[in-house]
Amino acid sequence: MTVTGSALRVDGLRGYAQGEIFLLKKADDHLEAEVYNTTGFGPVPADAFAAIDVQRLAADTGFDLAWKNPRRFWMMDAATVNLVGEPRELQGLMFRMQMPVGFDPSRDQSAMAYHPMQIRRVTTYEFLSGRPVFLLRSPQETTWVMQTFTDHIDHGLREADLPGLAARLALPEGWQYKAATLNRALTITTAGVANIVPDNLANMYQGCVDGVNNFDPWD
Repeated sequence: MTVTGSALRVDGLRGYAQGEIFLLKKADDHLEAEVYNTTGFGPVPADAFAAIDVQRLAADTGFDLAWKNPRRFWMMDAATVNLVGEPRELQGLMFRMQMPVGFDPSRDQSAMAYHPMQIRRVTTYEFLSGRPVFLLRSPQETTWVMQTFTDHIDHGLREADLPGLAARLALPEGWQYKAATLNRALTITTAGVANIVPDNLANMYQGCVDGVNNFDPWD
């Protein structure tokens, strides 16, 4: 892990368990979020993350609502993430604040399966040559690269299952899934807005759109 100014770089991320907390305040007809992530403080233990009480957390921090993103596992090999503010301890775990995003806590991410959305983020994701990547392809021929997987919905899902994940997915007409081995390093660089899409198991993918990728790994 390297912190340079407001940027955090973490290597060896593939399969790294991370947890994320959204602290939310009501603002007119929407919610404003502060987003905290454990990446950089070591893989988050499942039991410690599960023990976080979001109702008590909201009360203790003075927010209207706290929401806990299901524990996820990074699927890139290295990442550089822009940080905001100082690290914070939340019920015994250390988190770093990241760029706030628009968010609707009433909707599980799997409820938005195969519906692309945008979030604000400044990141560089690196997938090394010779390593596998797991891809969705939309009917519009956009490639989506898995950035995290989760066992929140499919409790038996493990990294070793990802090459055959298509058999577990409810792919809409025109959508495809495949695993590919990179013959060169893939870089996805987001300078403000990231295009993302979840599948029906709440695994998350980033879109190869707007020139963020150095090549299309589907081809």
